Amino acid sequence: MSSESSATESQPIAPQDMKGATLIDWLNTRMMQVLQEVEATDYWKSLTHPETDPRLIREIMKEVYLEIVSYQQAAIEGAITAISQMPRSMPVRMVKAMLRHQAEEFDHGEMALRDYVALGGSEEFVRHEHRTSPASYSVAAIWRLIAQQRDPFAYLGALYPFEGLTPIVSERVKAALLPRGFPMQALEFVEFHSTEDPKHTELVRHLIQETVTRYPEAERSIKEGLERFLHIYPLPVWQTAYDRAVARIQIKAP
Repeated sequence: MSSESSATESQPIAPQDMKGATLIDWLNTRMMQVLQEVEATDYWKSLTHPETDPRLIREIMKEVYLEIVSYQQAAIEGAITAISQMPRSMPVRMVKAMLRHQAEEFDHGEMALRDYVALGGSEEFVRHEHRTSPASYSVAAIWRLIAQQRDPFAYLGALYPFEGLTPIVSERVKAALLPRGFPMQALEFVEFHSTEDPKHTELVRHLIQETVTRYPEAERSIKEGLERFLHIYPLPVWQTAYDRAVARIQIKAP
């Protein structure tokens, strides 16, 4: 499945289909929709098919890590800026929780870089020669734009795919890779997000719920932030990594 067709098929849930549902229900339903789309893609089938050439699996993961490195710094900077724009009536404990969460994500680009190098990638190339792909450029740009437009509640919506989808995908990827002899030293990012991110998921859910309770007008921005982000992540980013991996070693999945 191409990134273009995936983006087209990823449609928001019609209001009548979610009548009476809470915002958290809506967010979780959207994540399950996206997960189904991910599972239908060539790159997901390649990673999970038992007969996929291990060289292709390694190359796909290497390129995924490179994409993460490409956008992660901008995502952190945009998120922290958005948090600083929250209403001054917001309890300080909520702002602290948001900032603490971003602090815990602060070095995850470096974590992905270590896994990239463990799979044979060059740190020198990443730091001095690599040019960000259009897909990751778009991910970085949306975080900058959230901050620039001063719509901080949109940050919570855009954040949800990171925290609501990543731990699920990471756990499934780990379960698929380990039996195939994938090197453990190249799974730091996946291992962390499969075990630690469920805590972040619950934190973000609580923050979103309290935010819309205190500021009902935030719900629209949260939903818009989610839908805008889903248009460019994760499908286009992961498709980009897959296409690059296949082109490099010229091996396709069974």
